[in-house]
Amino acid sequence: MTREQGIRWLKQAAERGHEYAAYRLAKELLKDGKMAEALPWLTMSAEADNPYAEYLLGKLYWEGEAIPQDMGQAVYWLTQAAEQGHPYAQLLLERQDGPSLPSAILVVNSLLHSIGRIFQDNARTMDSTQGQHTDRKLRRRIQEKKIAMGHKPDDHVEPGWGGMTM
Repeated sequence: MTREQGIRWLKQAAERGHEYAAYRLAKELLKDGKMAEALPWLTMSAEADNPYAEYLLGKLYWEGEAIPQDMGQAVYWLTQAAEQGHPYAQLLLERQDGPSLPSAILVVNSLLHSIGRIFQDNARTMDSTQGQHTDRKLRRRIQEKKIAMGHKPDDHVEPGWGGMTM
């Protein structure tokens, strides 16, 4: 499935009232820099009591970079998310009167999240044709032990070894 197909499916689900689909659609639109399209879906999801959408909407109003800063809206949505147990919403509310620079925990969390995404994006999946490989010398020693135990040199062919006998 392509990303465009995924977005189309998310939009169809969001149009039917699925609040988590609306949240995911908003996040994808935000990745594309489409704030005007993302904001209604994010608001819809937040109004349906999705704590992730409430937090993200509150954070957007808090930062005021993509939309005009509105601390009243920010506090409202962050409070809604915090009441549902969202830890980062509570953290932002606690530092409301503190300095505007991010704390060390937020910086480290963001860094770890970014590193995790790098590993996730670059992780190599093992397909079914790959398995554990045994080097040539070890295979030879295993074959010698089998012969010493009474096996014939050609009585067992391992699948995937290219016809090499064990």
